[in-house]
Amino acid sequence: MSVTRLVLPAVKVLVPLVLAFFIGQFILNNWQQISQEPWQLDVGWLALSFVLAMAWYLVRPLGWTLLIGGFGHKVPYPEIYRVYRNSELSRYVPGGIWQFASRVYLTRRYNVKTTVCLAATMLDMVLAALAATIPAAWLAGSAIPSLSSWQKSALLALPLLACAVVYPPLLNAWLTPLAKILNLRYQRLEIRFLHMLRIWVMYVLTWILLAFAMSAFAQALLPSFQSSQLGYIAGSYALAWLAALMTMISPAGMGVREGILGLLLSQIVTAGTAMTLAIAMRLWVLVMELLWCTVGYLMPRKMSADTTWEDNS
Repeated sequence: MSVTRLVLPAVKVLVPLVLAFFIGQFILNNWQQISQEPWQLDVGWLALSFVLAMAWYLVRPLGWTLLIGGFGHKVPYPEIYRVYRNSELSRYVPGGIWQFASRVYLTRRYNVKTTVCLAATMLDMVLAALAATIPAAWLAGSAIPSLSSWQKSALLALPLLACAVVYPPLLNAWLTPLAKILNLRYQRLEIRFLHMLRIWVMYVLTWILLAFAMSAFAQALLPSFQSSQLGYIAGSYALAWLAALMTMISPAGMGVREGILGLLLSQIVTAGTAMTLAIAMRLWVLVMELLWCTVGYLMPRKMSADTTWEDNS
């Protein structure tokens, strides 16, 4: 057990570094071809990308607010927004637990129980992953065969496993005894499945907008893409995000997502250009995450004395 605790964090640190080295070496070896591409920075397309992605950064904290409310806790949206955006940045810290640890720590001031915070976070991640399957499904015939066999199996099993998480009676059925084993008090999720479905639909819409936001970003850098290729780029980003999420061996999927996305994009552009676009998309996402995290600090602070409520719906 002690060996695992030592080796696993080291692997999570080394994997993105090794992947970054090989990706960087690949780009360097193809630099002559990459430099000949008609690169530019179209401000209009870049602005469109930012606007389309806006829903993703605003709606997911709203979804998490509703999920926490389903466990009987009412916290103002601006407060949840700041917690959510800060914890998302902690995904980049090696270790894999900091996103969850930071949310637990930051929500304690609002009397949100640890089990509630973790359960709502798990629901949020599963609903987001299920939502990503919709834009990713556009590439089901052409792109999924490019993945490894275990990644394809994980993607196919995801909807089945998710039913045990997003269906409230099943979630309560297995989390209640688990909490007792861990000597924790689990507060049952009191939310109707139709309400959970509405949150998922909200995530689907935001995922589609995010996927096309990445297409608009690619168009901002390379104006030669056709309209049909923009749909392929959108689906590729969603599929790469899902595959990296299933892998869970690097912080925020760094290196893994870019490698898969570069592989998928190489079907419509040269390999060097595809990998460069994948890296550029990661940097663009990081810039947006920092900007939206800053927005949280500009939101009005509203601390409610009564942070629990009864949901009789």
